[in-house]
Amino acid sequence: MVRSDMDFEERQRVCKLIEAMIAADGVIKVEEADFLRRVAQRFEVPYEQIIGPVDGGPLSDPGRASAALRQLSPDKRTRVMALLVDSAVTDGAVHPREHALLLVAAAALEIDAAALEERIHERLTRVLAGPRPQ
Repeated sequence: MVRSDMDFEERQRVCKLIEAMIAADGVIKVEEADFLRRVAQRFEVPYEQIIGPVDGGPLSDPGRASAALRQLSPDKRTRVMALLVDSAVTDGAVHPREHALLLVAAAALEIDAAALEERIHERLTRVLAGPRPQ
């Protein structure tokens, strides 16, 4: 996703959605914080403006998260959904609350649940396999 195709408010909203995803289980692991830092840097949003209480903030509420996703233009929604999946699997596991947020987000964006599950499985398998040898 190219940062320039989103205004600052959209980039910040996406970063807050990712923060809500990684905090959904009540713990932000090192891998998750690193993922969020990389996304914030890529989107040119100060990390300090994103990270909040470990409860995930207001966007950890499924209704608010889906409303925030629907505010994005249709061409950005699937790219953001992919980032949400990546953020959920970053620590090598998908917590039930993360999974619930992903399902709500997919439903809000009219993404088939089976397609979402396939994407989760694919990304989780890749994370668990670790870096490829060089």
